[in-house]
Amino acid sequence: MAAGHAPSPAAAPARRPPRRGAGFVLPAVAFLAAFFVVPLARVLSLSLHPVDANGNPLPEYSLVQYQRVFTEAFFSDALVRSLLTALLVTALCVLLGYPAAYALAKARPGVLRTLMFVVVLSPLLTSVVVRSYGWVVLLSANGVVNRFLTGTGLLERPAPLLTSYAAVAISVTHVLLPFAIIPLTTALGGIDPNLRRASHSLGAGAVRTFGRVTLPLSVPGIATAAMIVFPLAMGIYITPLLVGGANQPLAGLRVYSQITSVYDYPVAAALSLTLLVLTLVCVAAMGAGFRFWERKLHG
Repeated sequence: MAAGHAPSPAAAPARRPPRRGAGFVLPAVAFLAAFFVVPLARVLSLSLHPVDANGNPLPEYSLVQYQRVFTEAFFSDALVRSLLTALLVTALCVLLGYPAAYALAKARPGVLRTLMFVVVLSPLLTSVVVRSYGWVVLLSANGVVNRFLTGTGLLERPAPLLTSYAAVAISVTHVLLPFAIIPLTTALGGIDPNLRRASHSLGAGAVRTFGRVTLPLSVPGIATAAMIVFPLAMGIYITPLLVGGANQPLAGLRVYSQITSVYDYPVAAALSLTLLVLTLVCVAAMGAGFRFWERKLHG
């Protein structure tokens, strides 16, 4: 190249485009910092304060509230019961939601498919309080279920269905079921139907095709459904409170009672943060387990 000539455009270093998208993220980051991170830090600070005889937080810092959470059965048993309930509800939502999602994914576009989506999504348009009160109407002593059981002679007197643990598990499953159906439908709808046809053409029956084709390819949807439903079930308290009463041994209700009845805010903060950490650990373990399962299925 002759002296004095400018370098060719090909030799010039490529300029990176300006990062203009960062400005659009700042409002969301500021919102989360103001309404999530700051309150969470306040809850953490509150959980580290002991209380006096009247329940007022003292200025010094201590881990006594976390010691109470793990050593007092009133709190530790509630954490264990919340974990078991969340696992049960998650399993029920996935098992019940999978056939519904499969039917939605296979349905042809039209009126029937639209009606099916309306049935699945309509509960999300209704307040959780209204849906929970629906179970109160069904399971109360004068409710539809008890009237049927006593009217047919199966029971002599109304059964205490409303305050039972089974009623809590069923009602929470009903409330959270749409959150499992939606990701399952997305995953099943994304499976190429030619893969099923190829499996059938090679001599595989419906059961083997499901086990070797449909199920492995729907694992991401199962994982998404489980990892959405599980955290919601761990912290839910409105539905158990209305259906099962405040005496149900669940961590969310324990936090509620400590705030509204006992006014022991530090132990409520410690219990809520312990529940949060336990939920995050379980979700991380579930994610690792699903990734391992997916690798095993895909060889």
